[in-house]
Amino acid sequence: MSILLIGLLIIALILLNKNDLIGKVGAENFLTRKLKNAEWFQNPWLSGIFLFFINALLFGLTIVVLTLFAFVAMHFPIPFLHIVIMFVAALSSIYVWMAIHHAENPGRKERFITGAVGSSFYFLLMLVFIFQMAALEPNTPERDTAMEFFGLAFAAIVAFTAFITCLAITAFPAKRSRRE
Repeated sequence: MSILLIGLLIIALILLNKNDLIGKVGAENFLTRKLKNAEWFQNPWLSGIFLFFINALLFGLTIVVLTLFAFVAMHFPIPFLHIVIMFVAALSSIYVWMAIHHAENPGRKERFITGAVGSSFYFLLMLVFIFQMAALEPNTPERDTAMEFFGLAFAAIVAFTAFITCLAITAFPAKRSRRE
C-alpha cells in the first residue's frame, strides 16, 4: 500500500513540475524529430491512434518483462525487482509522452484529441479491471477472491493514474515560465 502511495506522490510531483521536465526532454530528440517530419502525425486522430498503440506496446512489453522475471525468480529470487521494472516502465512511458508532446500540433483542440485518444488505452484498461472486479465469483475454500479483488483494485488505480498522467502531459500545453 505504501508503495502505491509513494508512486502516486511521484506522479503528482512529475505533473506539478511538468513544464520543467518537458523542457529537459528537449524538442530535438530522435523520436520527436521523426514524428515532426511525419506528415500523418500532423492529423490529431492519427497521432492519437499512434499514441494509443505506443501505450499498448509499452504496457505489453512491461507485462512480458514481468512474466519473464517471474520465471527467473522461481530459480533466482531477487526481491523487489518487479518494483524496479514497473518504475522503469513508468519513467519510459512518461519520457515517450513528453517526446510526443514536443512533436504535436500547437492547437489546443488538436492536442486534446491526440491526448484523449492516446490515453484512452489506459481508461479502457481501467474499465476492464473494474469489470473483472464486478465479475468475481463468490469465495470458495481453494480460491481467495479478496486478494484478487485487491490486486484488481490496485491495477485499476494504476491504470487510472496512467490515464490522467498521459492526458495531462500530451493534451495540455506546457505553460511558458516567466523567466523565458
